[in-house]
Amino acid sequence: MVDDLYRFIHAWVPALYGELDENLWRERGYILSDTETDLSPELSPHDGDPSELAEEGKTGPRDTDDISELTRESWELIKAPYVKLYSILKTSSASADSEQAQDPEVLSMSEELRRALYASSAVSLDSDVIVPDLVGTTEILSDEHREHLCRHLPARAEGYLWTLVFSTSQHGFSLNSMYRKMARLESPILLVIEDTEGNVFGALTSCSLHVSDHFYGTGESLLFRFTPRFQAFNWTGDNLYFIKGNNESLAIGAGDGKFGLWLDGDLYQGRTQSCSTYGNEPLAPHEDFVVKTLECWAFI
Repeated sequence: MVDDLYRFIHAWVPALYGELDENLWRERGYILSDTETDLSPELSPHDGDPSELAEEGKTGPRDTDDISELTRESWELIKAPYVKLYSILKTSSASADSEQAQDPEVLSMSEELRRALYASSAVSLDSDVIVPDLVGTTEILSDEHREHLCRHLPARAEGYLWTLVFSTSQHGFSLNSMYRKMARLESPILLVIEDTEGNVFGALTSCSLHVSDHFYGTGESLLFRFTPRFQAFNWTGDNLYFIKGNNESLAIGAGDGKFGLWLDGDLYQGRTQSCSTYGNEPLAPHEDFVVKTLECWAFI
C-alpha cells in the first residue's frame, strides 16, 4: 500500500519529488497556473484562437471526468487501510471511554479524522461495530452481548467468524474434553459462562486453552462480566499470571492467592475473585458459583 501511495503521489504531484516537467503536463492537455489563479471557467480569461477554445470545450469535460474518476478510485484504495486502522484504534481505546481527562483538541482532531476517512464511504458514521456471524448455536450470547464483546477483541480476532468449539450442552461437563477440542487451534478463545443464577461472564484469552505447568498467554487476555452492566477488565501489567491449566482446574488471572476466574475439572463449580492481573472485581455477585452452561468460541 505504501508503494501504491508513492506511485499515486509521484504521478499526480511530482513537484513533491523533484522539478516539475512543464512540457510533460502540457502534452497531457493541462494548463499550468500559479496558486492565485482562479480556475473556474466563468472567471478564467482565455487567449488564443476561438476554434482552439471550442476544441478544448469538446475535450475538456471528458478529460476532467477521467481525472476525477481516477482520483476517486485511487482515494478509495488509499483510505481503506486507514479506515481499518481507525476501527482498531477505536476498539483498543474503548475501555477508556469513561475517562474524560483527554485533551479536547485531540478529541476534536479525532472526530475530524473520523469524518474524513468515512466520507463518501459505504461505512456509516453511526455504525459502531460489525458483529460477525456465528458458526454454531449459542445458548448464552445475545446480539447485545456480542456487540459489547466486539469492542474489546484483539486486532487478530477482528473480522473472523465466531466458531463454537466447545459447549457443555454438546460435549459434556469435562475440562479435559474442552482441552481436546482446542488441541489444534491457534486462535484467541472467548470463554462464556452462564451460572445457575443467570449471570453471564467469562474471559477472552489470547490463545487456546491447554494443560501447562506454568502460566501462559499475553496481555491481550481479559475478563468481563454483564452483571449489573457490561465491564471488561484488561491486563494491569502487575504480573504475567494470564492462564494456567491442569487436568483438575483452570485459572485465568491470579495474585495473592486469588484467581480472577477459576473452574474445577468437571466445569461444574467455579470461583471468581479480585486479582492483580486484571484488577477486576468479582465477575459474579457471589465468589462461588455453579455453572449452568459454558461455551468456548474461536475466531477462525
